[in-house]
Amino acid sequence: MDVDIYETDAAAFAAAAELVAETLRAAASRGRATVALSGGRGGHGVTVALAARTDMPWDRIEWYWGDERCVPPDDPRSNVRSARESLLGPRGVPAARIHPPPVELVDPEAIAARYATALDDTVFDAVLLGVGTNGHVASLMPGCRALAATVPVAAVSVNEVTEEPLVARVTITPPVLAAAHRVVVVATGARKAGALAAALLGPEDAQRVPAQLVRPSPRVSWIIDRAAAAELLRDARPVDQ
Repeated sequence: MDVDIYETDAAAFAAAAELVAETLRAAASRGRATVALSGGRGGHGVTVALAARTDMPWDRIEWYWGDERCVPPDDPRSNVRSARESLLGPRGVPAARIHPPPVELVDPEAIAARYATALDDTVFDAVLLGVGTNGHVASLMPGCRALAATVPVAAVSVNEVTEEPLVARVTITPPVLAAAHRVVVVATGARKAGALAAALLGPEDAQRVPAQLVRPSPRVSWIIDRAAAAELLRDARPVDQ
């Protein structure tokens, strides 16, 4: 499996932004591009890096989210709020091209059902993902019911959430990840080292480590920093020159 390792988190965020931008440019050249953003520190880092770019086809990109916390849109924990403040607002993206989960419905099941309708048959050109310390991606938590979902979006109850913030979520599901043209997984920081080792080196068990759903492949790129790669590199040997 190929994994790109960078010295710093900033370098990893910039590299991920470059890959997402390249993917969206290619898709937009054929009409329109679709992307699902992520939250957390990694998602924020990449959206900041995207906002700094001058080579994005801003008028031909439809913006969605891979997951969202079921909190008001102005809540500091909101993934949508983070992206609006770091990327969509500064770049003046029109509201018609922004497609957030309808958190105003309050009930996670209702939010998920409505967002699944909004996605319709969308096959994402790019999906941006982070990795949690418990091995989750999007909001597919270890052992959650959404891992077996066949609909595009599913609810994750607060009782299934095993990483902060402990609030109910909605998330895209494994079939959406499997159909995406490009998946970019970003993980930085020493706290992620154990989860990355479990995802990339551990026995195959996506129920326990959902990040295994998106192991590196020709269409799935992993971009991490050296701190997150600590356990992956522990037994590495230099390539013979």
